[in-house]
Amino acid sequence: MFSPMDRHEQFEIWVQSGLSKWEMLASFADLAIASAIAGNRKHHKGRTRLICVTCEEGRIISQEMVEEVGFTPLDRRSA
Repeated sequence: MFSPMDRHEQFEIWVQSGLSKWEMLASFADLAIASAIAGNRKHHKGRTRLICVTCEEGRIISQEMVEEVGFTPLDRRSA
């Protein structure tokens, strides 16, 4: 059985920096802070994703997209 220190979640903000390239902007232990910062990036010209990363004993065991904000030029044309 694992202790609480062996497993943790972090919330990462990723920004799209090219057609298919993403870069991590920041990482937070608190979802509310990460969500507020990711939400404030909605005026950024690219897309921004908030990802929940679960780590166990120093290894990533899951990654889940929590939210995505922003549009690509193609998204705007079809909206």
